Amino acid sequence: MIRKISLTFLFSLLLPSLLWGAVTISVSPTSDQILPGSVRSVYSNVQGATALNVTWTVSGGTVQESTGYFVRWKAPSTPGTYTITARSVEDNAKTAIATFTVISDAVVKVSNIPAQVTAYKNQPVAIQSILWGSTNTAVTWTSSGGTLTGNGREVVFTASTSGTYTVTATSSANSSKTATTTIVVTNNPYPATATPNKTQPVDCTATGSGNTYEVTSEATMDSVPWSSLGAGDTVRIHAGTYHKQILISTSGTESQPIRICGVPDGSGNLPELNGANATAKAGSDYNSGYTLQGYGGILIYDNTLPAPYVGQTYPKNIIIEGLKLTGFKRGNTFVNIYTGNPQNYAHGVAPIRLQHGGNVTVRGNELTDNDNGLFTMSNNGAENKATRNFLVEGNYIHNNGVVGSYLEHQSYIQAFGLVVQGNYYDSNRSGCLGGQLKTRSVQQFIRYNYFEPAARILDLVEVQDSYQLVLPWFTPEDPTYTTTADVVANYEAYQDKHVYGNIIHNVGPASAAWVLHGAADNGQDGNSGGVLYFYHNTVMFSSVNGETSNWRYGLADFGPGYTEITDRTIWPTGRFTNNAIYIRSPAPGTPSFFWNRYMPDRVVLDKNWISTGWGSGNSAGGDDTGIGLGITGYPWQGGTVATQVSGISNLITSSTIPFNTTTYMPTPGGPLINASTSLPTETSSLPPLINYNLLTHCMSRRTTFKDIGALEYIGTTAPEIIKIQAAP
Repeated sequence: MIRKISLTFLFSLLLPSLLWGAVTISVSPTSDQILPGSVRSVYSNVQGATALNVTWTVSGGTVQESTGYFVRWKAPSTPGTYTITARSVEDNAKTAIATFTVISDAVVKVSNIPAQVTAYKNQPVAIQSILWGSTNTAVTWTSSGGTLTGNGREVVFTASTSGTYTVTATSSANSSKTATTTIVVTNNPYPATATPNKTQPVDCTATGSGNTYEVTSEATMDSVPWSSLGAGDTVRIHAGTYHKQILISTSGTESQPIRICGVPDGSGNLPELNGANATAKAGSDYNSGYTLQGYGGILIYDNTLPAPYVGQTYPKNIIIEGLKLTGFKRGNTFVNIYTGNPQNYAHGVAPIRLQHGGNVTVRGNELTDNDNGLFTMSNNGAENKATRNFLVEGNYIHNNGVVGSYLEHQSYIQAFGLVVQGNYYDSNRSGCLGGQLKTRSVQQFIRYNYFEPAARILDLVEVQDSYQLVLPWFTPEDPTYTTTADVVANYEAYQDKHVYGNIIHNVGPASAAWVLHGAADNGQDGNSGGVLYFYHNTVMFSSVNGETSNWRYGLADFGPGYTEITDRTIWPTGRFTNNAIYIRSPAPGTPSFFWNRYMPDRVVLDKNWISTGWGSGNSAGGDDTGIGLGITGYPWQGGTVATQVSGISNLITSSTIPFNTTTYMPTPGGPLINASTSLPTETSSLPPLINYNLLTHCMSRRTTFKDIGALEYIGTTAPEIIKIQAAP
């Protein structure tokens, strides 16, 4: 008897073999050169299978975290080649392999930010160690006097007696490598309250061993030998308005920097450098073939360097502090030094532009009514095209940007070694689409600042202009990079970012909803793939004008989420610890908050406080757990709460705002008091050591880390609170 076989039955027999042959698997990254002990994430992408997850095996090192879609792996300390293999759970024959080469010839280097500072008596001086060439970033600290708070990578120095002090960091990875900060403490008491310009006060006492130049007019400013300033020289610019441009092309030393500082008037007002119709000193070498005169008010740039650029020859050890800089914008003109004619400022002009340099400090300045408020460059190919060890401290930065443009920002910084601390970032120019702080930096620490909203508040993106010095698969043109070891060391330092102790007042329309943009502007291939550590911050979300957008509030945007996976497509992870996040929903029942913007964006939650009802999303804008949008064809599998937003059970919630909305200090007896958890191992050496007093715009020492949020509770009668209450 002939049996009939249905097409359905026949297809059911063939289906497994059809699917079996269609399965493909890839991983990202496919290969890297790394330092001993490096930690890397590897992502999988499975196509043509019903089950999209994989199993992971490693030939060495240790697995720190693993799901069916990605693995986080720590390399061994022994140099060699190691593999990580992803195997399809549906088709065990299908695998993809990532290969990591652990190198042995990286050189340990250590430096401090800042290298030198002139301080008042009892003024807290925060010092950051910067280490390259090892995953062991620990240092030990010694001081010639005064008091040190902290024993990790950051310390705070104070002294009640005038004198010259040194604070030295010694690398734990190589005890022969040290770095020293010189602190000159004057006999003047620390005012501990802002200037009328809302800046941290600066002691402009000339403390260097070089010459002192007193500027009281534009004529005396032109008499300063700007092109030949040297170690220990101090230029004191007295109160007044100067329509001038300044070019600095020489260097000081670490202990004897070139210092340009403002001497305020009797009411405390800072001297002003104004870009309108500004002129530069005759003979200043801006490079007539490619003039940078139109790009900056104070420009740090040496045009005499030979080509090709080699080594570390660039202006170094320069301090700019205590000035108001304004009017450097395309709507104004300057007098071209070569033609004598008025000329409009260039696209991207800034009142302070650091074209290249090392150990530069910008402290206690008001930067307002400019295109970019502050700009630094780190260019491709050579060390001396870069900016290294840059400190931005105690400035009042506001009303900068270009209406309708997203290319100019309150600060646009590209640096190797960056500390941004104690600054007051007020609103940018109305109609400006740029951000508050945009960086393309390697090894950066953003802490103890106050931020008003912008299109993007913290825009921490890829090193677009310095790929060759950071990514090992590029070749730098600098012949002093004789092996890949220097680039691999830079790449290791590029992995993680630290954002802590900040107050973020994100009150505004839907366009200002996302606090962190932590990945790439131009595709994922330049990403670090490391971790953005966001901890002990206080964030206040609230809307205006009653908007009810599905994109109302969000913390981390690591997009673009639509990028297809390649062998260099890597996403950072956001790790959030001890933050206080208050949310005022615009209307009942509307979506309020998302931890991440896209499903590929990973978020790990430790203990944080957040308002009750934070996850009220819907299918148009996320789900009720605060996960971001689903993206059709998103580039690696995952996209569930378990893999993308983990640690939700660690959150604590309440409906009442738990901090003072004027001082941001925790409410006595509230849920932030004594509620913090231990920091992750990777950030335990960087606990918050400073309170930023919003109304005094000054930093004071933080004595404990036991309270959640940017500030510790210090009572209602402490001197810091009395100063806040008395502040204008």
